Amino acid sequence: MSERTFRRNYKKFFDWLDLNWQLIMLYAQIDQVEIIAAIDCSYLPKAGKSTYGLDKFFSSVAGRAKKGLEISLLCLINTENGKAWSLDVSQTPAGLSTKQDDPDAPTRINHYMDQLKEAQTHLKDIKYIVADGFYAKNKVFKTMDQLGKSLITKLRPDANLRYLYKGPKTGKRGRPTQYDGKVDWKNLDLSKWDYIGTDDKYEYLEIYTQVLNSPRFKRNLRIVMVVNTKTNKYILLACTDKNLDARTILKYYQLRFKIEFLFRDAKQFCGLTHCQARSKEALHFHFNLSLAAVNVAQVILNSDPAIKSMNVLVRKAYNRRLVECLFSQLSSNAEFDLNHPEVQSAIALGASNYS
Repeated sequence: MSERTFRRNYKKFFDWLDLNWQLIMLYAQIDQVEIIAAIDCSYLPKAGKSTYGLDKFFSSVAGRAKKGLEISLLCLINTENGKAWSLDVSQTPAGLSTKQDDPDAPTRINHYMDQLKEAQTHLKDIKYIVADGFYAKNKVFKTMDQLGKSLITKLRPDANLRYLYKGPKTGKRGRPTQYDGKVDWKNLDLSKWDYIGTDDKYEYLEIYTQVLNSPRFKRNLRIVMVVNTKTNKYILLACTDKNLDARTILKYYQLRFKIEFLFRDAKQFCGLTHCQARSKEALHFHFNLSLAAVNVAQVILNSDPAIKSMNVLVRKAYNRRLVECLFSQLSSNAEFDLNHPEVQSAIALGASNYS
C-alpha cells in the first residue's frame, strides 16, 4: 500500500473502542476474575504550529509542562494476572482550563470524565476505577457517583481529614457530634487507626486504615496509610467504597501502574510518537491504532510461550519481513519455505538476546 492510501484511511472513522472490547472479551478472562479500570494521561512530544491539540502538557519525564500533545488512556486490568488491556484512547484538546475544579469552565478533568461516560456501556460490570493523585478532584468524585463506580486514588500527605466521632452521646441539645477532631499528620495518633499488618510483597511497608471525613470532597472515605519503615515516609490512598478492605485497596492501586507499561510498549514498539499527521481525525486514528496494536501483540504473546517479550516479537516480525523481502527479489523459479528450520533460524536472529 502507498503512503497516500494510509493517509486517506487515517481520516476514516473506525470503532476502536469496540475492537478493543472484543479483544478483551476474548482474551482477558473478564468473566472469570475481578477486573478493574484505570485511567491516566501521557505527554507526547510534537513540533509545529498547525497540529490539532498542540498545547502545554505536563511531562513526567521532564517534571514540568512542555509543548506537545496529550492522550488519555482508559484501560482494564485483570486483578489475577496483572495484565492491562487498552480500552479507549482520547486526545486532550488544546485550550482547556487547567483549573481542574473550576465549576464554570470546561477543564481537562471534564474531558477525561467525558471519556469515562462515553465508555460507560463497556464498564457496566466494572466496580472500581483507579487513578493517581491528579484525579483526586471534586469533579471526579461526582462523576463516579453518577456512574455508580468506586474511585481508588491517592491523596496529599497533608490532606485535610477528620476523625469520625465514635464515642457515647453527649446528651447535649442540638445536632449529634459527628467528628472527633482533625488528623494531625505531624503528631499522628496511631491508636485511632486500625493496624492491618505488612504488605504481602514488601515487608517494610506497614498498612493502617480508618474511615475518615474529607471536608474538601464532602464525604467519608476509606483511607489506607502505607508507611515505609525504611524511610519513615507514608502515602495516603482513598477509596469511596468504605467497605473495601485495606489490602485490596493497596493491591488495586499498585496494579494501576500496569497502565504505564501500555504507554511504554506503544512508544517503544508501536510508533505512538511517530505520527506526522496534523488533523484531529488522523491523530485519533493513529493513537488508537498504536494502543490497539499493543493489545494484538499481547494476544500473540499469550498464544506463543516461545515469544517472551515485545522485544522478541518485534525482532522476529522485522526479520520475517526482511526474509520475505529478500525472497521477493530472487528468481521466481526458486522455491523457498518460510517454515524451513534454516529460514526460521534467520527469522529468530537476534531475538534470543531479548528473551
